Amino acid sequence: MLKGFFLALIALVTLVAGAVGQSRDGSYRLRSDDVLLVLVYGETPANVQIPVGPDGNISAPYVGTIRAAGKTTKELEEELTDLYRVKLKLRDPVVSVSVVLYRAIRASVTGFVNRPGIVDGLKPGDTLLTLLAAGGGPVVDRSDMRHATLRRQNSPELIPVDLYSLLRLGDTSQNYELQDGDELIVPEDVKNRILVLGAVGRPGTFPYKEPMTVMDAVAAAGGTIRYVSKLSDATIIREMDGAPGQFMRIRANMANFIAKGDSTQNIALEPGDLIYIPETATPDVQRIGTIASTFYFLDQFFRNQSFLRLLGG
Repeated sequence: MLKGFFLALIALVTLVAGAVGQSRDGSYRLRSDDVLLVLVYGETPANVQIPVGPDGNISAPYVGTIRAAGKTTKELEEELTDLYRVKLKLRDPVVSVSVVLYRAIRASVTGFVNRPGIVDGLKPGDTLLTLLAAGGGPVVDRSDMRHATLRRQNSPELIPVDLYSLLRLGDTSQNYELQDGDELIVPEDVKNRILVLGAVGRPGTFPYKEPMTVMDAVAAAGGTIRYVSKLSDATIIREMDGAPGQFMRIRANMANFIAKGDSTQNIALEPGDLIYIPETATPDVQRIGTIASTFYFLDQFFRNQSFLRLLGG
């Protein structure tokens, strides 16, 4: 009866340990600074709460120093059972090892998140979602969620992480379990942008959000300027597929779209498109160059006279 009670107590201790973070499948590997509870049925002097030392060892009563770091609690239980069988001459010792206090995991999240930095106090079983939430989540419209990376401590390898699939599509295969020293890097989105220039309220760069049309781009740029914007002669400049540095010009008569409902003129955009709404039939190239000089991908465009000719007709 007492043995049954002891086994029930072991089960309860194990359950409590699991509640504070131990991996449910028992795969957690012990680390330095973890604190363990070792129970041996019928041998009260052997029952002890002991830390895993900086060297990864524990000092258990009657058996001395043994290696604990890198083992699961199950593996350590089996080793202690064999040792107590030899040292204490026990025929069938019942041994329980559980973690009562885990060494906190420290990880960091950097790049385009709202609160980049080091995150302390993470527990075994915590995942990238935990770390990302501690970092305030990705910066809306500036982070490249599809190309985040995870770097493990002391490893040069960068593990690709598609945060878009994780957060938007529920792909939990991207939700890696954290390890001590992990770094999640969320880069800036420098590709999914469009540029709107000319006679609009706020010329500049804007996030590309699929699906996006010319009218969506104009609205993002503060709309047109009454009596100034020439919507009948809107122009889209787009780099040709497979031909870097070569561009095509696409005309869009947005006046017909607004007045006549001609949806063919409200052309679907692609990342990297430039949309120009002229004031007159002749674009003001100097004005465009001044605005675009701060935009990263137009530096090369404005060195290309063929690009200017596209705007000029």
